[in-house]
Amino acid sequence: MQRIIGAIGIILLWGCGDVAVGGSYSPSSDGSAHNLSARIEVAPKQWEGASDSVETWATRMGGRLISREKNQDKSYVYAFRIPTKRFEEFVSKVKNLGILINEQISLSDITREVTDIEARLRAKEEAVQRLQGLLARANTPSEILEVEKALQTALAERDELRSLYENQKLLVESVRLDIILRNLRYVEYREGGSYWLQLWRSLAAGWDGFIYFTFAVAYLWWFWLLLGVGILLIRWWLRRRRVRNSA
Repeated sequence: MQRIIGAIGIILLWGCGDVAVGGSYSPSSDGSAHNLSARIEVAPKQWEGASDSVETWATRMGGRLISREKNQDKSYVYAFRIPTKRFEEFVSKVKNLGILINEQISLSDITREVTDIEARLRAKEEAVQRLQGLLARANTPSEILEVEKALQTALAERDELRSLYENQKLLVESVRLDIILRNLRYVEYREGGSYWLQLWRSLAAGWDGFIYFTFAVAYLWWFWLLLGVGILLIRWWLRRRRVRNSA
């Protein structure tokens, strides 16, 4: 009995070890794993049928629709999972629908998270196999009960790690893409606000530009000093030349 319990303890400790899982799903050639997400906002030139086109393209390219929201006849808000290999092609099609209002792309390195989950999953798989071997060799009811209890715990933890592994795999092999389709009739003038608001922003930007210009002038004081000295020397030389010619 003590030997069985000791073996179980050793196996459970092995479950916390760092062992790499074979068959890494990272698409990067250097072994790193990245999570890519993007958000684009487009005003289609042809509003009717634009949303149907987006959904059709996503389906054909192996994408998955996460959510869809319609704001009357003003906008559609989509969330897709698009295969990484088809991401650029899909985004290009959506952009060509009309006017690109906004675009944001973010990339995060999740190599450490992936490696950690792989190691824990491999160790837990080994723990399950060893516990199954111990269960086959158990003789007494108490031994069987102890091993079965440890095996159930190990199986539950293994299944949880498998779920995490699949989630990480999904993050690497696909892109979370949020798409906002805006009805062109409701997009404000160049999506910058009203005329007076844009005029005010232009005046404020012009004032900021004037301030930066004065800083640049002050920073180049030595150039203006040399320029002034050069002008004085040229004027002095011209004056002497006129005096010499008049004499």
